[in-house]
Amino acid sequence: MKRIFTIFLIMLLPVAGFSQRDWSQVSVKTTEIAPDLFRLFVGDGVAVVAWVGEDGLLVIDAAYEQTAPQLMEAIEKLSDAPIRYLVNTHLHGDHTGGNVELGRNADIIAHPLVKEYLSSERRQGEQTIPPFPEHAIPNITFTDRLNLDFNGQILEMTHLPGGHTGGDIIIWFPDSKVLVMGDLLFAGYFPFVDVNNGGHPQGFMDNLAWVLENFPEETTLIGGHGPVFSMQELEAYHQDLLKTMEVVKNAREKGMSQEEMKKERILKQWEEYGTFFITEDRWIETIYPFL
Repeated sequence: MKRIFTIFLIMLLPVAGFSQRDWSQVSVKTTEIAPDLFRLFVGDGVAVVAWVGEDGLLVIDAAYEQTAPQLMEAIEKLSDAPIRYLVNTHLHGDHTGGNVELGRNADIIAHPLVKEYLSSERRQGEQTIPPFPEHAIPNITFTDRLNLDFNGQILEMTHLPGGHTGGDIIIWFPDSKVLVMGDLLFAGYFPFVDVNNGGHPQGFMDNLAWVLENFPEETTLIGGHGPVFSMQELEAYHQDLLKTMEVVKNAREKGMSQEEMKKERILKQWEEYGTFFITEDRWIETIYPFL
């Protein structure tokens, strides 16, 4: 039974055409990032992290509800111990959907906005999406920082506001020098900034800058999507995104509309960043109102 601590439509992002996929054919690729710390890449689209140790299993993010069987199978190959802690880095369904399975006997840690979102009935078009079952809703929440002594390390969890969503948290493994960033890192791609749920393009940039300023140069970065990054790659990524914002800002100040920017492909220099699901055009639409 869960311990109670006091301390938001499942949103299926259109990641790599997942909505059209045969879910039973989705595979999970497991990579050991540091001793006993594993990245499980679900369908080559969504990153989950599992940490194995003497205290048991801690899992960060749960991917989709539809991929929970494959994810659980991959986790069980790492350890036969039950999942003691499940951390949700933010509220989106490609990171929380699997809570329904992975969270059955675990304490679930998240920002209060995630708990509020998953506890609420929501509308998706003409459909009404019911709240998650109680066992799949976070029961440990925090608004600033939370330290967790587990498996021989003191994990440092930090809320970074107003970036991808209003409730993003990052998780630092100090001994392993690994930082799990959730969707505050779309490694090598234009990011999705969910302005309807507290996200903000400038806040996203500020959060990347904060990470660059506050973690060691040798840190390994695991984002919610894309490959594992180094701090040097994050610095280059951050600078590229800032340049795209400056290009759009300058074009707007010259009187160009969004449609004119798209037609002229003013972000063509960064076309590789648009090969995931946020295209050049969608990135222009995201940042234009905020510049």
